Amino acid sequence: MRKLNIVAVALVIAAMAVGSAFGHTGEQKFMFQFPPGLEPTLDGDLSDWDFVPEVYRNRGAELFNQYGAPLDLADFNSLTMWGYSPSTGLAYFGFWVADDALNDTEKWSTTTDWDHSGGIFRGFADASDEFLARWNGAQAQRYDIAAPVFSSSGYFTKNNYTAWAGVSPYVEWGGQFLKGDVNTQEPAEVQGEVSMLPFDEIHPDGFDGSTVHIFSEGEIVGLEQNWGDKDADPGSYDDAYWSHFGGIGASKDADKFGDVLLAPVEPGLPTAVASSTWGQIKSSFTLE
Repeated sequence: MRKLNIVAVALVIAAMAVGSAFGHTGEQKFMFQFPPGLEPTLDGDLSDWDFVPEVYRNRGAELFNQYGAPLDLADFNSLTMWGYSPSTGLAYFGFWVADDALNDTEKWSTTTDWDHSGGIFRGFADASDEFLARWNGAQAQRYDIAAPVFSSSGYFTKNNYTAWAGVSPYVEWGGQFLKGDVNTQEPAEVQGEVSMLPFDEIHPDGFDGSTVHIFSEGEIVGLEQNWGDKDADPGSYDDAYWSHFGGIGASKDADKFGDVLLAPVEPGLPTAVASSTWGQIKSSFTLE
């Protein structure tokens, strides 16, 4: 296994010494930094990620099962990788999933707390309708990333509570099947790539009232990822609910997320010239 470079190790030690705002769940993971111009093309071909070292690769054998089913990689297996680019200002998520029976209700539920502020971010108790409309999913976000088919939920990607933030140009994706299909009760393999614009705070009215997160090398962000494996009943998590950090309750509480360190550029990578700047990308966003 290739180790994280010495600069990143120093950053990890420094982050541990300073401490994070909240004691998040599980072992800290790392987010790969894409050099300018080497960000992935969102076509579902993971060859763009080939140079990403093993330390950034989160494998199925490491997942936590919230429903207690035994680990069986023949039943469900996955590979996920997170990356970021200071040049584009975007986060990137690459994944491969192998399932012995893939339903079109199955998806990655991905929750993000880019400023690492923690706390309840949806489903507030005893809150008014006005409060819920403004603050559900505002300070941390939940995205549902479906398989690359027209799912029964009617979406490919979705930002819960704030529809405009879950579609292009704020979320982009591409995917493909490598084997099988959904709803056949036969083994299937699927892979995909997602980019998302990170927000410290999302306003329900649109981009202009929201706060974009600016990535800073060495910072720690909060993330959780879950895949609901619904083999016997597509309407319930009767088999397993696989989590990267084991953050039970992470669907509404950002304190239950995991910590992910934004790594420096790995040494020895090829270089390329960025085709667009953050300013050009930002100027393409419109209020929806």
